Amino acid sequence: MERRVIACYLEFAPRDELRRYIRAFFSFVPSAESTSAGRRITRQVLFKTGDSFCSPVLADGSASVVLNLGMTCRADGLWKQSNRAPHGHVVGAMSRVGATADTERAAMVGVYFEPARVSSFLHVPACELTDRIVPLDDVWGGGALGCDLAEELDELNEAARIDRLETELVRRLTERPGRRAALDVPGLAAWALASQGRVSVARLAVAAGVSRQHLTRAFRDVVGVTPKVFCRLARFQAGLAYAGRGERVEWARAATELGYADQSHMIAEFRKFSSLTPHQLATEGWFHPFIERAKTLHGTRSASTIARPGTTKTTAGWRPP
Repeated sequence: MERRVIACYLEFAPRDELRRYIRAFFSFVPSAESTSAGRRITRQVLFKTGDSFCSPVLADGSASVVLNLGMTCRADGLWKQSNRAPHGHVVGAMSRVGATADTERAAMVGVYFEPARVSSFLHVPACELTDRIVPLDDVWGGGALGCDLAEELDELNEAARIDRLETELVRRLTERPGRRAALDVPGLAAWALASQGRVSVARLAVAAGVSRQHLTRAFRDVVGVTPKVFCRLARFQAGLAYAGRGERVEWARAATELGYADQSHMIAEFRKFSSLTPHQLATEGWFHPFIERAKTLHGTRSASTIARPGTTKTTAGWRPP
């Protein structure tokens, strides 16, 4: 039987005033509901019947907001009404993960924040969210509550959902302008990401003109993890570009290229941040937005990595961050 497209994952670029704060908006909905008119798409993946929705949780040094809507997709590809009312939650910076056995995926809309930017929109410091998934109502503060906003978004089409969420974030950013910080932690975090984590805490501190202890406190407060952990996460995220390469990866060489002490060191880090070994990641065909991002950023993208409109891509599942 011919497999049909049942769901669509999309990422969208934010408007100009949010670009410093937001990596991307994202949406996961039934394919028939996907409508992106007027929005610049930065990533698209289509799911077919038979595709597994089970995938690893991948640690990331950035926070995100996820609003689950009123439908869920079962492992057999059928959509049904969710047992839960629409609701939202915040995923803090994750420094450790565990295996997941999810068999259903909620329709959702959300936002990936840039490192050190989530507190500009919430009423808590990033360090209070580290390694936690927190109901949005607990940290959203005034204005639309998380559940109210999720219920409102559930009634809209995909493009209108992104517009409404973006408008709410712009409002919050305007009403709560952040104080000008003496230390440019977002800039330092961007440097660590660009160098794939291969920059020492001492070098970051020297560049910032502060002590290592001061830098560590600042990172913990506004990113959610220490600069050392953030650099480890940046290196791991770069290593996700090896996903899907199969048996042909020379892991000893890969460990050296990524800056690990040796292959055993790399395996331990991958287990901590994904619950998988590098070999499992490369050979088991996982799909995850962070994997796709790594392939794009680190020069290993193939022509089929991002499915173009009107095309499909076979995946092995995805769990939202």
